[in-house]
Amino acid sequence: MKSLDFNIGAWIGTLLQLIAWVGIVWVLVVAFQYKKDVAIEGVEVIIHNPENMIHLIEVGNFTEFVKNSLEDSIHTYTLSELPLKELYKSLNAHPYVKTAKVFVNSNGILKVECEPRYPVSRVVPARGESYYVDRYGKVMPLPMEYRPKLPVVRGRVPQANTTEEADIKDLARIGEFFTLVGKSAFLEVLVDQLVVTALKEYKVIPVMGTEKVELGEWESMQEKLWDLEDFYTEVIAQVGWGKYETISLKYEGQVVATRKTTATP
Repeated sequence: MKSLDFNIGAWIGTLLQLIAWVGIVWVLVVAFQYKKDVAIEGVEVIIHNPENMIHLIEVGNFTEFVKNSLEDSIHTYTLSELPLKELYKSLNAHPYVKTAKVFVNSNGILKVECEPRYPVSRVVPARGESYYVDRYGKVMPLPMEYRPKLPVVRGRVPQANTTEEADIKDLARIGEFFTLVGKSAFLEVLVDQLVVTALKEYKVIPVMGTEKVELGEWESMQEKLWDLEDFYTEVIAQVGWGKYETISLKYEGQVVATRKTTATP
C-alpha cells in the first residue's frame, strides 16, 4: 500500500514538473512571438571614431540613407518584417563605411553602429570628378555638405569609376603613401600635393619653399620619406628655405639637392 502511495506521489510530482516546463516553454514562445512583432519606432546611428579622425559620415544624412534603403517607411515594419540581412549588405557597401552592424533593441529602435573609412587625400584626375581615397586606396565620392581639406594628388591618376587592375594598384599606393606620411608629424605638415607622372614616378610639392621634391618610382618609398625628413630637419634647417631648385631621392640611399642658380648680369 505504501508502495502504491509512493508511486502516485511520484507520478503527481512528475506531472507537476511537466506542467511547469510546458508553462515555461509557452511563456518563451509567447515572448519570442511578441519580440518578432515589436514595431520599429525609429533609427539611431552611432559612429565609432575613438581617435576623432576625419571621416565623411554625417549622422543626419546617413540616417536618411538607412531609411531610404528600405522599400517602405520604417514605421510600417515589425521586427519579423524588417529585412535586416539586405540592410546589412547595403550599409556595408556604402563608400564611407568600413564596417556596420545593425540590430533592433528592446524598445523597437533600429540601431546602426558604424566604423567609418578615413580619407587621407583628395585625388584630382585630368578628367572626371575628384574624389577622396582612404588608406587602402578605396574611392570615396565627395560629399555635398562637408569637404575636409586634405593633401591633393594630381597627374596621371585613375578616374573614380575605374575597374582596371593597374588603376586599383595605383590607388592602393596613393593610400599607402599618405599612411606613411601620416606616421611623421613633420611630413604630414610638409606634404601639400603629390604628383604622379606618366612614368609612375612620384613628386611632392611642399607646403613651404619652392623646391621640387622628386621621389622617383615606388620602390623603397618608406626609406625615401625618412631621408626626406632628415634632409629638411638637418640641411634645410641650416641653410634656409628656398635655396634649392630640386631635391631628388630617386635612388635609394641618396639625396641629391641642386641649388638654385643666380642670374649674372
